[in-house]
Amino acid sequence: MPNTKLLLRLAAVSLFLMSNIAQVLAEESADARQVVRNAEISLQHFMGDPEMEQFRAIAKHAKGLFIAPEVWEAGVGIGGSLGKGILFIRDKASGQWRGPAFYTLGSATLGLQLGVQRSEVILLVMNRSGVNAMLSSGLKLGVGASVAAGPVGKGAAVATADILSYSRAQGVFGGVSLNGEVLAVNTDLNKDYYGRSADSVDILIRGDLTNDQSIPLLSLVNDATGG
Repeated sequence: MPNTKLLLRLAAVSLFLMSNIAQVLAEESADARQVVRNAEISLQHFMGDPEMEQFRAIAKHAKGLFIAPEVWEAGVGIGGSLGKGILFIRDKASGQWRGPAFYTLGSATLGLQLGVQRSEVILLVMNRSGVNAMLSSGLKLGVGASVAAGPVGKGAAVATADILSYSRAQGVFGGVSLNGEVLAVNTDLNKDYYGRSADSVDILIRGDLTNDQSIPLLSLVNDATGG
């Protein structure tokens, strides 16, 4: 029989860790512009590493690009992850990139885990099925769209799912499984960035809203994807 008191203590510690991380994220991301600046730095990390040759090759065929510059994972037996990121979508007709739209990425987990880790996450959306799933109000990765760890290193680059996921933690790059993670539109950051309420379709499909502050990152996205 499991020790009920121990499980309750572990749960309490995990909730404390996650609540503190959530508070830090709320404070650091109150200004959506900082999320965009951090995302630009993250994309530079991925594009500049010599071991990410396959990532760079696959990115040229991507229909969508999601960048989460800070995803925090914490747990003591029971835990989870939480982060904020931005999504760009390649316009089907013109081939031009639109965005960013702001999202929250997170999950709750139960299993053997201990401690806190920060990582950068990038998702390459490889087809229109993946794009449509990303535009939904709440996507559970691996359910609404197939997701697989993206290939790294050198060699032939092949897309194996609707969405390919990559991470960088402590300077180490790799593909990462994000099955079960939930991606949800962050309406507060969208409003903060564009000055009025907007959903992801307004920003990414209709192209109704723009912000000049994102021009440097859009230029980098174009360079990264051959857009």
